[in-house]
Amino acid sequence: MNPATSRVATVSVIVPCRNEERYIARCLDSIVATDYPRDRLEVLVVDGSSEDRTRSIVADYGARYPFIRLLDNPGRIPPIAVNAGIRAARGEILVRMDAHGV
Repeated sequence: MNPATSRVATVSVIVPCRNEERYIARCLDSIVATDYPRDRLEVLVVDGSSEDRTRSIVADYGARYPFIRLLDNPGRIPPIAVNAGIRAARGEILVRMDAHGV
């Protein structure tokens, strides 16, 4: 571990989404653009069974950026997605971000 980042908290960003192909890339681009140390960051996109290209877009980002993970939300509603993200999160700090957010 880098000594400069060992004092920096690990942050988990939870992004609940469903059918967000028009917005999810912009959201993920804004997260990737952060100057927060990537080894201290994870992004959990919790998808509620999207019927558009949302899942494939997130999978492409995950292939390029290993700190981005796609999780399933079979319940399809945001509160269930947030709870799934919390359970999967490894971060000391949890942040909820909407798929429309940048």
